[in-house]
Amino acid sequence: MVDIEHKIQNVVIRATYRDTEFDLGILSGVLREARYDPSVFPGIAYSPPDSEASFLIFSTGKVNCVGAKSVEGAREAIRDLTDEIRESGVEALPEPEVEVENIVASLDFGREFDVERIARSFRNVQYEPDVFPGLVFKLDDPKATVLLFPEGKGVCVGVKSEEDVGRAAERVTEVVE
Repeated sequence: MVDIEHKIQNVVIRATYRDTEFDLGILSGVLREARYDPSVFPGIAYSPPDSEASFLIFSTGKVNCVGAKSVEGAREAIRDLTDEIRESGVEALPEPEVEVENIVASLDFGREFDVERIARSFRNVQYEPDVFPGLVFKLDDPKATVLLFPEGKGVCVGVKSEEDVGRAAERVTEVVE
């Protein structure tokens, strides 16, 4: 097994508070530094000052959490948000159902790649150096997209677990060697 260095840059989680409707006008007044302008966007944009995570909160009871550097960090941010909403007076707020939507990770393969050769050799890649300097490598198992750069760096997107980040990086290495 090849050891490829990776670092989680962003975790996107969707939380759903079942059978809940938020009054965004009231909630935006309670959450410190929340931004709500329904003529511009139909939800609250909220960035707690003591958190790396930010939220989009919708009246339907759905919340998107972005910016955390780990799945556990994102889950903790959702727990903190839930506590803050409960403390604001929203009664009977259920525990949210939480689902990882996307993980973005930077990769360091520790070697260079001939991306032009790879682009000529494989069908599941896109490489247009006039538009973007990286090669776009689409994987089926795990389901992921890896942006691969000649200097040996990369970005993995579309996975739902940190384990899949490692699997995607290994898969790219296996395929191109």
